[in-house]
Amino acid sequence: MPSLPTVKFDTSYLTQGVLEALERDIRALPETNEQNFDDIYDIAVRAIAAGGDLHSLSVELAARIGGAMTSQRAGKISIQLGMRTRSRIDRIRATDLGLTHAIWMYSNAPCMENPKSPSEEDLRRDAAHKAADGNRYRITEGLRVGGRRTWPGDEDGCRCVGRTVVPGFED
Repeated sequence: MPSLPTVKFDTSYLTQGVLEALERDIRALPETNEQNFDDIYDIAVRAIAAGGDLHSLSVELAARIGGAMTSQRAGKISIQLGMRTRSRIDRIRATDLGLTHAIWMYSNAPCMENPKSPSEEDLRRDAAHKAADGNRYRITEGLRVGGRRTWPGDEDGCRCVGRTVVPGFED
């Protein structure tokens, strides 16, 4: 049987800054307390170092945190932590290569925490992210969306991505 091609994740992009931001994101979760922070953090770092294995992150969170976290909530947390961390790592990679701009790409999946029962905030965020589609921004600054600077994948529920602009290949 032929083997599937794989891409190894370069763990050097898990910089101190990325890990500190991940720590802040985890501490901000309502399910996080001093007793389970280390478990959640360790699970998240392992999953991200494995190339962003959000399924394993979700399963392990639900199993280890137990009654404090449903599997549905663990899935949402996994996506949130994964998207934010990927957004940060993508920015580091691009700037390391000397690239300065990217294009906001709306995913066509609602940028909402709860698409089945969206809040006013969900609706506002989704409309703003949809309007941002195709806009060019400085990677180091982000794009002003909905009245504040942000990056694709950085806000709760956001499924957007940034497409890096390579000079000479794109206007």
